[in-house]
Amino acid sequence: MAILPMKHIEIIAMQKDAKKIVDLLQRLGTVDVTERDTSDETDQLSLFPTRTSLNQLEKTSASIRHAIALVEEYSTVKKPFLSGFAGREELTLEEFNERASRNDETMKIVYDIEALDRKIASETTVRTHTQHQLDAILPWEKLDIPMQYTGSQKTACITGQFSESYDEKSFYEEFCNQYRAMKESEAVLKGISADDDELKIPDIYTEIVYTSGDQTCASFIIHKKDYEDVMATLRRMSFTAPSDPTKHPPEVRIGRLKNRIKEASANIESSREQLKKYSTYLEDLYFLSDYMIMRQDKYDMLGRLLFSGKTFILDGFVAEEDCAHVEEVLTSKFELVFESRDPLPDEEVPAKFKNGAFVSPVEDVVESYSAPTRGDIDPNPVMAFFYYFFFGMMLSDAGYGILLMLGTLFVLKKRKPEGNNKKNMMKFFYCGLATTFWGFMYGSFFGDVVGSVSKGFFSGNVSLDPIWFDPSKDPMKLLILSFCLGFIHILLGLGAKFYRMCKNGEVAAAFCEVFFWYVAFAGVIMIILPMILGEFTPWTISDSVPLAEIGKWTAIAGGVGIFLGGGYGKKGIIGKFIGGFGAVYGVTGYFSDLLSYSRLMALGLVTGIVGSVANSIGTLFFSGIGKLCVFIPVFLFFHAINLGISALGAYVHVNRLQYVEFLSKFYDGGGTMFTPFTGNTKHYKIKEDN
Repeated sequence: MAILPMKHIEIIAMQKDAKKIVDLLQRLGTVDVTERDTSDETDQLSLFPTRTSLNQLEKTSASIRHAIALVEEYSTVKKPFLSGFAGREELTLEEFNERASRNDETMKIVYDIEALDRKIASETTVRTHTQHQLDAILPWEKLDIPMQYTGSQKTACITGQFSESYDEKSFYEEFCNQYRAMKESEAVLKGISADDDELKIPDIYTEIVYTSGDQTCASFIIHKKDYEDVMATLRRMSFTAPSDPTKHPPEVRIGRLKNRIKEASANIESSREQLKKYSTYLEDLYFLSDYMIMRQDKYDMLGRLLFSGKTFILDGFVAEEDCAHVEEVLTSKFELVFESRDPLPDEEVPAKFKNGAFVSPVEDVVESYSAPTRGDIDPNPVMAFFYYFFFGMMLSDAGYGILLMLGTLFVLKKRKPEGNNKKNMMKFFYCGLATTFWGFMYGSFFGDVVGSVSKGFFSGNVSLDPIWFDPSKDPMKLLILSFCLGFIHILLGLGAKFYRMCKNGEVAAAFCEVFFWYVAFAGVIMIILPMILGEFTPWTISDSVPLAEIGKWTAIAGGVGIFLGGGYGKKGIIGKFIGGFGAVYGVTGYFSDLLSYSRLMALGLVTGIVGSVANSIGTLFFSGIGKLCVFIPVFLFFHAINLGISALGAYVHVNRLQYVEFLSKFYDGGGTMFTPFTGNTKHYKIKEDN
């Protein structure tokens, strides 16, 4: 498979058909409409003004989303497990139109939901404000006279509070001290000394209504003739009058406030109960939300088209294999001009991948790295196998791999995801398959759970033997294997570069930049292969010409070719020399890249060792049922943590190996992905009749 060839299309049609054509293209989902430059506007052609409509649609969509969130919040209907992975429900055009005819009724429901939400917000504000009022008046609850009461014909009543804690005794003592101090100060100012009559404490009746650590509420009854002196003394004690005194005894207001809080709470609860009942309309609300999304996309598209008095122009890109179908559908339903052509040499063309079920799940890896340009080749077919293979090597536990496969199969079967969700499930299914393979190769199944259970519970020696070797006992073999696989991966990257350059007509450059590296690497392989497998007859051409000797001269020839090829295209002797030296120095980069593959060994070892340690801890304590009661939670907890961390590490590092060590060898990127104009809905999609 590869990057699909594209066709540039241009459609000229009647203005009256614009909305219908855009609607049809949205349902087809096969055309990437080109953004129009505003400089294309002329006296005859202009952009269609859709900003006002788009703003209104966005407000309406926001209201619908808010209504859905409210109903979901108060709904007693629980979403199915893993509902976020579920695919969209497919509707025929007739079913879609029939449901769309009920949108006005659904919109009224949205308004009702918003009204209930406003009522909840309003009553919540009232309740909060009333609660603050109640908190302020509650300390006065025991006062049996109005707070505004000022006294009788001969007496005065003073009501207020202090920022200190007093009882009747401590208050009177402090009052006496402050009163005498005030009178003595007044006498000093007059230049006289205060006599006993002036220092006599006025009669005062005190009722402490409430006291706490930093507040005292009190009421005082005095003779009117003593009012000024008493008030002056109270002010010296930081006395303050109530900010909102009651006309009735405080308990009357307290009762009203409590009733208002109770009423507000009842209104809030009633509104919430009504919101719960709207859960039966959730499907209609979901449809309305999707419908508005499609309308927004449609009006956004209309705003990017050029219109004349009676016609409009639309151009874009479509995959060559879909071009004939798009033309047939459009021309069969509308009177229009449909023209298609190959992209121009300097035209930026969006890229669209087309791969099989095994390769397509990793397309998002390349897309995350960078979209391909016209000169790039599709790296996915080469990358897919190694992506799964390396992930499996790093996670490398058959138990974890089986869990990954079962989990992804469950989601695929029950939730039927689509798009990127489906691709991700398939990606991790294949990663789980590779993990299971390597787990059995290494003899790792939830660490060494078979051996731990056999030894810890049955005093046996049954274990799951590796099909190939145990990395914890022979880490050097795993390191060598990692380097060998990494070397093959790098060579494939260079091979892809050679193919791409030849495909683009750069044959000479391909030989200079790639071929001689292959020669040099072939020589290196011939040198080190006898060292690994041993010096014996099959590794010699003759008794006097060993393979290592041939490899030495082959590597030298490759190095010379790399030096000479590095100067290809450079000007002058100095330029060619610098280019050649830089090309030869590139061997350090390849050496660094090769070392990066040691992570295949490191992560593979860690996963198995941590799992084995968890099993050992689980079988360390007690015996019989007690040991089982310890083992099960320890097993579940540690292996869950190990699976999560190891899978995350494998995912991060396998992506790094593709980005840094593989794609960088031949893939330029910097293009744009094919983004068809389609309905980006969340819950429903239209099944287009072919």
